[in-house]
Amino acid sequence: MDQHPLLELHLRSLKLPAMLANFRRVAGEVADPVDYLTQLAALEVSKRHENGVRARIGAAHFPVIKTIESFDFSLQPQLPKAKFLELFDCTFVEQHRNVICIGPPGTGKTHCLLALGLAACTRGYRVLFLTAAELLMGLIAAKHEGQLDRKLRALERQDLLLIDELGYIPFEREATDLLFQVISRRYERQSVAISTNLAFTDWTNIFPDPMAATAVIDRLVHHGSVFEFAGESQRLKTRRRGKTANGGQD
Repeated sequence: MDQHPLLELHLRSLKLPAMLANFRRVAGEVADPVDYLTQLAALEVSKRHENGVRARIGAAHFPVIKTIESFDFSLQPQLPKAKFLELFDCTFVEQHRNVICIGPPGTGKTHCLLALGLAACTRGYRVLFLTAAELLMGLIAAKHEGQLDRKLRALERQDLLLIDELGYIPFEREATDLLFQVISRRYERQSVAISTNLAFTDWTNIFPDPMAATAVIDRLVHHGSVFEFAGESQRLKTRRRGKTANGGQD
């Protein structure tokens, strides 16, 4: 017969599932009541953290999960590894700083952006991952529907906004004006991490107004760290190796 019906009832009422699932087992292992309560509380905290991380990862909309441990730094020897790894304690998010990864396609920028977002999720920050095209198309649609302010406020609730593939396609003036709004509203308030294939001098290729390009770069770099990636696309290298292994057949 269960001798703890009230305790079970209270744990259910307080929505403490980890304590509910473990209170009988821990009671048989720990005699001291304070140690007993400490262990139960620790289990609940750990479970809530795990659930929170899982929820934040889901809300971030990562296309795939990447970790920095799986990134091959030997392919980017010019990248300051120690400085880059410092980002993964995520103090830059707390300080509302930015990260800009610049380099050719296929050199690992997106991998690093995703890994950085995952690290931020595990440390309790709200994260959202979008390609530049997804971000701007969503903003334009919200503007046309009269929901732009609501959309911008939703973006501002994100502690870290990850914008991938900036510069792969040019944008019309309306889109770049909206991007300027996003960056300006986050300036010194929330963090942005961007990957781009364009050097800053080439941002006029995607910004019809050179002044807007300069203003965006200024806000990103003022409290930001720039990391340059180099070399040939690893995807192309892998594809060529596959062709060679298959005797040159596609």
